[in-house]
Amino acid sequence: MNTLEHHIMTVPKCRPQKKKHSLNEASKPKFPAAGYFQVHFQHIESQLDLTNRNLDALQQQILQLQACLGNTRTEFELSQTEK
Repeated sequence: MNTLEHHIMTVPKCRPQKKKHSLNEASKPKFPAAGYFQVHFQHIESQLDLTNRNLDALQQQILQLQACLGNTRTEFELSQTEK
């Protein structure tokens, strides 16, 4: 064996080192699970339902106010014509 062959055989081959992941990092999914989104969608859905109910109630109150103002305006107009 010549010196070059001996040198090649004795020099360890350089291999890229593999990244060592901890068990926690390796077991974590890269994207959140569907359950994560489901909880947030349920919350958004309940908030939307509450907003819609509040909007309906507000529209009812506006209709009642307009009816009261309509009656008041009519009474005011009648009192003005009497004078």
